[in-house]
Order: sequence, then structure tokens, then C-alpha cells
Amino acid sequence: MILTIAVTVLVLLVLITVHELGHFWAAKSVGIEVPRFSIGFGPKMVGFKRGETEYVLSWIPLGGYVKMAGMAIDEKAEALEGGPDDSSSSAAMEPGSSPRHFDSKPLWARVMVISAGVAMNWLFAVLLFAAIALGRGVYEPRINAVSAGSPAEAAGLLAGDLITGVDGASVTDPAQVTMRIERRPGEPVRVEVDREGQRLAFTTTPRSAVEFQEITGEYRTVGRIGVQIGAFGGRMGPMAALGRGWGEMVYWSRTIVNFLGEVATGRSSAREVGGPILIGEIAGRAARTGFWQLLQFMAIISINLAVINLLPIPVLDGGHLLFLLIEKVRGRPLSVVQRHRFTTVGLVLVGSLMIWVLGNDLLRVIFR
Repeated sequence: MILTIAVTVLVLLVLITVHELGHFWAAKSVGIEVPRFSIGFGPKMVGFKRGETEYVLSWIPLGGYVKMAGMAIDEKAEALEGGPDDSSSSAAMEPGSSPRHFDSKPLWARVMVISAGVAMNWLFAVLLFAAIALGRGVYEPRINAVSAGSPAEAAGLLAGDLITGVDGASVTDPAQVTMRIERRPGEPVRVEVDREGQRLAFTTTPRSAVEFQEITGEYRTVGRIGVQIGAFGGRMGPMAALGRGWGEMVYWSRTIVNFLGEVATGRSSAREVGGPILIGEIAGRAARTGFWQLLQFMAIISINLAVINLLPIPVLDGGHLLFLLIEKVRGRPLSVVQRHRFTTVGLVLVGSLMIWVLGNDLLRVIFR
């Protein structure tokens, strides 16, 4: 339990810091004044001031914020902080009143600042995946064995085949193959392989299997084709490792986006969506499994944060980008009152989402 809590706090603090540093560095690079950099929300736990910026660690480690002077709508910080920051007067924060204010900067600069957080999360994931390829090495998605009478055998797959694609998508890791086949029980799936240098394609229909999912705490129907996969491919050089990291980041980004779409359309169970308790359980399990598994988990969660933050919901980065897109199309920004109204709606949506995922977590723990 102590390990799980410690690893969860560490993972969240690292990923939140990475995200907020993206905003902070981008703001500083274009000359925006930053009165506060906070990891966490709510009352200040500890902090110090250096130059114009107060650096704060707050009590609720479920996010963070970079307060930028002159940002006409700073609700994400203000609403969760409980009020305006005493370190800057209302006059100093009035939008457009200084060349160092956020709303005084050109549109491209504001887009860069808002986008920098998710960009840092994606970059961090690339570097983590690359570190895994450099330090631990990688596993090739090669078939080690094919079960007799299985869908794989019927399709013509053989031990030794290197799987290069599943259902039209490239795969570079055994976990990617498993995930794509699991989600297609009873449906034809195209599997592309490299067999001694020859490119071949086979169509197989995974058998349906009902299995208990530890993560969701419920039984789920998954697809199985009857193969054992995973051969160690050795360590990579720096450039190859970065390429691998980029490919893994793109794959997991697409997977997360597709999963959110499936949840929205009812193809996947909403109970698979979890919050901090679920993150903690998986983080603790990954830490006990090994250092490299923990790094992989952090990379995937970092990508999750990037994707979620890009949702076009006011309060999130995607909502701010939506405001800037509207400004570009209209030729002028929405009024502060309009943005406040949209942000109020965003706060309700985000608050409801947090309650929902925490409810999922608690139900999962209670009824497991």
C-alpha cells in the first residue's frame, strides 16, 4: 500500500510538472509575465519566490497551473485556487494593459503557449519509450507458437512469423497485437506478417473468450486467435530508439483517441475509464513488476494527459485553443463575459467527469 501511494504521487507529480513546464517555458520565451507556477490545486503547502514568479506546491495533486499576467480568463487557476492571487493586483492582471500580458501577444504566440503543455507530455512519452529501447531493449511481435485447431492455425499463421500489422495498422510491440485482436471477438481481422523476408497477409476470426479484467473488476468478452507472441529483439542505438519512441507515442495516441470514441458510442464499457485510484493500482503493479514497466506506464499516462487536455472543453487546454480558433475566424476574440460563461460550463463538465471517474474507481474497489 505504501509503495502504491508513493509511486502514484511520484507519477502524478512528474507528469503534471512536465505539462506545466511546457506552458511556463513557452510563456517565458515570448515574454509573458508569469506570477505563479503551481503543482497541485487548493491551498499552498510550500512555496518560494524567485524573480517575478512564485513557485508553489499545493495540497491537491490532481493538476497544476501556470498563472499568466493579463490572461483575460484565468478560471482554471482562480476557480480551483479559491480566488485571485494576492501577488498581483486586479489592475496588473487587466488583459491587454501591458506588452507582457498574455492577451497582448499575437495569436500564434498564444496558441504556442497553450499547446506547449500537451506537446511536452507527448515529447516526454517519446523520450521514455526511447529510454526503454536503449536501456532494456525491445521485444519483436514474433509468433513463438500456434495452438492446434486455433483460428491462427486455420488462417495459415506459423511459428516464426513476425507480425507487422493488424487490421491495417502497423504494430511494433506484442502488447499492440494483443490489444487489437482482443477488441475484435468474432470479427474478421487482417494480420500482416514478415515470413523470412516475404510479406504475407492472412484473415483470421478471433474466438470469443470471457475473461475477468483486474483493471475494471468485471468480466469482458475478448478475442483470442491462439498464438504466443514476443521475442526479444535486443537494445537499440540512440537514433533507432528515438524512432521507436515516436512510433510508440503515435500508436498509443491513436489507441486512446479510438478508445474514447468507442466509449462515447457505447462500443466499450464506460467502467474502463478510471481515475486516480485506478492509476494508483496500475502504477503500484507496474513498480512491483519492474523499473522499465513503470517507465512504460508513465509514458502511456503522459499521452493520456495530452489527449484529454486537448478535448474542446473550456478550462482544459483544448477549450482555450477553441477560443483562439473562434478569434481567428471572427477576427476578434469572444468577450470576457462570454468566455466566463463557457468556462463555467466547462468547470461543471470537468467536475462531473471527476466525480464520475472517482465513482468508477470506488465501485471497482467495492465490488471487486
